[in-house]
Amino acid sequence: RAIAQGETDPQFIAYVIAHKSSGLVPSDKFPMQLGDLKFTFGGMQSTSGRLMPQFFIEQESGMSAEQFFKQGLNFAKDHDATCELVQSGAFQAGVVNYSVYEKRVKEGKTDPAVVQVIWKTPPFADYNWTAHPDLEKTYGAGFTDKLQKVIIDMTTKAPALLEVFPRKAMIPARNEDYEGIKAVAEKQGFLKT
Repeated sequence: RAIAQGETDPQFIAYVIAHKSSGLVPSDKFPMQLGDLKFTFGGMQSTSGRLMPQFFIEQESGMSAEQFFKQGLNFAKDHDATCELVQSGAFQAGVVNYSVYEKRVKEGKTDPAVVQVIWKTPPFADYNWTAHPDLEKTYGAGFTDKLQKVIIDMTTKAPALLEVFPRKAMIPARNEDYEGIKAVAEKQGFLKT
């Protein structure tokens, strides 16, 4: 059962980033020229580095990712690697978790003059803290509700703990919040039903 999420998690986004030499510029309109570039997704199993961006790219382009990306599908190790590969010019563009990109820019690891955000995905629910049903058997009826309350209350009662997550606030989550992402994962073969 999904029990908690960060305050930004219900409206998560991914950034499509591009090297300045790509000729692409920031736009609210999906950049169809992206399909001609050497492009990398993040990790193969990443929600914000592959699953949801691939879904939105396929929606916008009207093609499968395999058809759209003329230079093939590529996958970086993780979000940091995607930023590094695009910044080095090894790839002309890629997709990355927005919070990783912003953190790297803030820390001076990614230069926004070299690697810029050219398109943002629509929002999607991402990340949650999930409780296994066995918790109720092991610790007694009502334990999951108590655990949820402790996590949510952390926002006001133990704000220093939020730095570990890292979130500014915790809010309730429900399984239903993730039906959209589940449907995409099933469609793309990430989940077996």
